[in-house]
Amino acid sequence: MRVKLAILTGLEQVAAGARRIGLGAVVDRVAPLVGRPFERFELDVGGVRLAGTELAHLHYVRELREQGREQTFVRLLAEAVPSGGTVLEGGAHLGFVTVHAARAAGPKGRVLVFEPNRSIHESLLANLANNDVADRVQVIPKALGEAAARVRFFVSDDTSSLFRAATGAVEDEVDVVRADEAVTGRVDIVKLDIEGGESAALRGMKGLFTATEPPRSVFVECFPELLEQAGSSRDELIGLLRAYGYRVEWIDEVNGRTAALSEPWPGDYVNLICDRGR
Repeated sequence: MRVKLAILTGLEQVAAGARRIGLGAVVDRVAPLVGRPFERFELDVGGVRLAGTELAHLHYVRELREQGREQTFVRLLAEAVPSGGTVLEGGAHLGFVTVHAARAAGPKGRVLVFEPNRSIHESLLANLANNDVADRVQVIPKALGEAAARVRFFVSDDTSSLFRAATGAVEDEVDVVRADEAVTGRVDIVKLDIEGGESAALRGMKGLFTATEPPRSVFVECFPELLEQAGSSRDELIGLLRAYGYRVEWIDEVNGRTAALSEPWPGDYVNLICDRGR
């Protein structure tokens, strides 16, 4: 696999050079054929074995492995999960975060995963099995939202969304459920990464947050552009979390810390960490 990665890196450099001299259209036509031998892979990312079946999957895993993407996020999440606890996860993709959550919860814990993208399920389930946590993870092929419905769902190479039809996306239909109706029992940790649907999902789990023992921590992606496409906003998302009684900070991956919202964050999005009594 090391040799394949080295070859792929070289090909990427050639493609970038070709785009700079105006040959982007040629690159787009040739790339699917050249990249086919690299689509199926298995790599180790800090002790988590991740396999995938598409170049977009490989790109994501290489970012985890080579750039340290989400390392602070998964560390803080694992520290927050109590042994024997329950994690509610919206959006699992290949299961990198899911594996960390399941390991932290331990054999007596459970992770409830709502992942509506059925095209990723084979890889997700294989990764859970390969990391010996499949027995404590339940994958539910539905989306989290504010109200139960049957809706359109858009799947592209690198993402899936209820709201954004990316170029080349395949259209599907999925069920949206409210967490308050789909989940029974106490939830200790909530993690949401659902391409702009975070505010709606939070509104659909009001009962969890107003329970006698609400979740101790919430981890939520905040991507303002996607939130706006979903009819929400950064301010609404943060306002919901604060209304539920959480102190909200953002995760500074570069410096391995949490930061106040008054500090500007780099890039298009960040992950938020929300705790009670911090």
